[in-house]
Amino acid sequence: MNLIPTARGKQQVDFELVEAMNKLSYEEFFAAILASNILSPYLEQNPELAELMKSPGHPDIHYYENYTVAKEILPSLKQRLAHMVVRKIEHNLEATRQLVGFLEAHPDSKIHNITFNCPTQHYGVRCGQIDDDILVICVMTGGHIPNELLGEISNG
Repeated sequence: MNLIPTARGKQQVDFELVEAMNKLSYEEFFAAILASNILSPYLEQNPELAELMKSPGHPDIHYYENYTVAKEILPSLKQRLAHMVVRKIEHNLEATRQLVGFLEAHPDSKIHNITFNCPTQHYGVRCGQIDDDILVICVMTGGHIPNELLGEISNG
């Protein structure tokens, strides 16, 4: 698995607040995804995705407000991976392997999901955050997700 840091985060400090913010922007996640070329194989197959890739603020790109810590989801993903292997489920198998490998290597990292929700297909890009570095891990694919099922999100 080749993971290359593709974008640096910015430290943002608000002197009015006691708490310093160290939040990466949607544009930084978008730039990291573009720089990684992880969606390139899908762009050739799906012109709808190419339309979404024109702007980080496209209404069908969903940046989830919350992240999860890798070690919190590792046990369930390892179980899912084992189930997929036993049942010979090929869909998203390699992506799940990549994600589990990343979680094992970086258990304290933050895991973010950015969903590109095309009319016929969605592409869930999983990114790891280590300090201010964004590492693009994998893409999980599936059918279109109705907006009401997307949960707590922000559109760029």
